[in-house]
Parts: sequence; structure tokens; C-alpha cells
Amino acid sequence: MPFVSIRVSRCAILLCACLFSVVASAQMRAMDDSELAAVSGQGLINLDALTYGGYEFTRLNIGGDIKLLTNIDKLRMGNYARSGGGTVSNQPADIAIDNFALGRVDNASTSGAAIVPFEIRDPYIELAFKNNGAGVREMAGIRLGFGRARGDLSGDFHSMTGVMEGYVNGPASIAREYYMQTNNLNNFTCAFNFNCLALSIAGDAELYSKVQLVKAGTGDLMQNGQPINRATQMGVANGDSFQTDNAALKPLLPLLATNNGNCTASGLPACFDLLNYKSIFVGDKVDNNLATGGAQGIFFSVQGQSVPWQDLANAGKFVNTQAGAFANFAKYNNAEGKAIYPFAIALFDALRGTARVDTCVGGSGC
Repeated sequence: MPFVSIRVSRCAILLCACLFSVVASAQMRAMDDSELAAVSGQGLINLDALTYGGYEFTRLNIGGDIKLLTNIDKLRMGNYARSGGGTVSNQPADIAIDNFALGRVDNASTSGAAIVPFEIRDPYIELAFKNNGAGVREMAGIRLGFGRARGDLSGDFHSMTGVMEGYVNGPASIAREYYMQTNNLNNFTCAFNFNCLALSIAGDAELYSKVQLVKAGTGDLMQNGQPINRATQMGVANGDSFQTDNAALKPLLPLLATNNGNCTASGLPACFDLLNYKSIFVGDKVDNNLATGGAQGIFFSVQGQSVPWQDLANAGKFVNTQAGAFANFAKYNNAEGKAIYPFAIALFDALRGTARVDTCVGGSGC
């Protein structure tokens, strides 16, 4: 298995403390037969087993909710020398995040500072095993996942490997304003610039697109026949375009706002540096109910070979991973079949980046 350096001791200690505090807070009390008959449920911890694709999986499910506010100086997963394959940057680790944080603090520099934690429901730890060529059962990978998760995720994202699927939307007027500023245009000269004129015609029509991890400069999702790893950008993939539901513009927009392999669409950036985004809200920012507003299917894994992890957000599906470290922030379908993205970004923020929220009392980061 590749050497993996994970500097998460404070997070691990905090997570364990939260779990044990849930257990410790339970008070033992005898129940009579009538009370027992009215009770149904399961223990705090249970095990699931699965066999798939030649692998044996054992998952430890921890029922309950956890609320976190934590800061980690450096998070490194898959810190080893890669060669060839889908590697698209010179970053030394599959996942490299500095100043990593979960949760935020509102009014951090005032006496009214209030912690807004990162919420997790039903976390789990899963192990994957496979028999090697000599018939010896070996551990192939391990992952930490969440049934649901909601809150602010912050950091300096130097590289990411895995799946990060987000949703970007906003009025075309925002794109027009950005285009005019970056190209030194005014309302008069805009009329003689094709891209600017097209955005002007679009007016306030809403533009939207899926964004994901892409290769810088092209927007490619694959390299040398493999999914990219150690990505430093996310954006509109090569061949994809911004969309609109405006009936008059819908037939024309793909001609104007498609990434044709140069990371631009209508003269605008279609690929964005991960370092531009200091904080991303995971889950539904409006729906503060974790049961309905929390994102599903999020996990982090490390594996010594390609492991197909069960997709717990999409029944019957599996997430194929390469050897190394992997983060999964993938879209999923709700009960009505609607695609739900784990995070959403306003078009204004997509073009200009997002600031870091305060993650400790008294200032921005710790």
C-alpha cells in the first residue's frame, strides 16, 4: 500500500471524545415488561458485512449525531511518489489541505461569538479485504464516511483526488459584469465584442452548470486513460457548458458557453483554482434540518489498490477508487429522483472565489 501521512490527531481525538460522550451520557435504569414492549431500535454501534467484486467489506456503523468545530494545521492523505496514470500536478499528496477546518464561529471577534458546528449524522468506518495471489486475506483499504453532513468546510486546498461535484448558478448579468471588468470594456465597447454582446442579450437569465475536479488548462476528467488525481482546479468539464432554462436562449447557449478544452466559456474562466475557495458550505445552506438538508454519500478513503466502495447515497451503486487517497463529494438522487449536489456556489463566487469564514473565537483561523 502507498505510504500515507494523515496528520489528523486532534480531529481523531475530538471525534472519539464526541462518540464516547454520547455513550457516557446514557443513564442506566431498569425497565419493566410494559416499557420494554413499547421500545424498538438498535444499539449505538452495529456491523454490516458485504461481498462484492472479490472484496469483503466490514462496516462499523455509529448511530447518532456529532457536532464539530475543529481546526487542523495540515491534512495530508496519500503522501507518496506517484508516476504516470492520471496525475495532473506536481503536488506531493493526493489530498493536501492546509488550515483545514470544520464548522465556523459567527461574530468571532465580539463578546457575542457563537459556534456554528459542522454536523454529522451516522458516521461509519469501513474496512475492505481481499485475498492476494497466495490466498492470504489482506486489508485493501479503509474509509471514514458520514450518513449525512452539513456545515462549513474551510481550508487552503492544494490538491484533491476523488469526486467533487458542485452546482454553480447565477444571472448572466454577473458574468457580463465580470467579463467587462477583466477585458476593460464599457457599455459602448461591449456592443462590439461578441462574448460581451451575447452575455448582454442573455440579461438576467439564470446560468447554471455542474462543476467538478478538472485538469488545469483543459478541463479534462481523464488522463492516460485514468481519472485525474491530485487536481488543483475544479470547473466546467471539457465538452460541458453552462445551461439555462430560458427558452429563447437554450438552443444558443451551448454554442456560446461551452468549455472546448481551453478552460474558457464565452471568454469567461470555466476552470477555477481550488485555492480560490477558502470556505465551502456542505449541504443545503437554507435547510438547517440535518435530516433533510445534510449532504449524503461523503467519505474519505485510503486504499492500496482499486477498491469499489458501496455508494450509500445511491442504492445498488459503487464508487470506484484508485490506489491512494480519495475524497467523495458526489451528487446523488433524492426520493423524487432529483439530483442533489453536496455543495452549491453562486456564479459571483465561482468567478471571484470565496473568503474563509471565521473558524475560532477571536479571529479567522487558529
